[in-house]
Amino acid sequence: MTAGRAWALLVAGVLWWERQCYRSGRPEHLLSRGMDRARNRNRVMRCVLNGAVIATALHLLRWVPDRLDVYQAVRWTRR
Repeated sequence: MTAGRAWALLVAGVLWWERQCYRSGRPEHLLSRGMDRARNRNRVMRCVLNGAVIATALHLLRWVPDRLDVYQAVRWTRR
């Protein structure tokens, strides 16, 4: 699978889910609302999730050197 195809599937999946939530009359199941609920559980969870979102954004924008990129750490675990 190519990166382009993976992105297309990811975006299509998110759009499908969001549409299903609105069509079923259950907007509380939107991904963003689920993230809000998880972040509001406690301060630790808020920090962890905010860190994950920031790490993902930095990775996708390639604004962090590979040696500091948490997603690049996957390479270090391969045998």
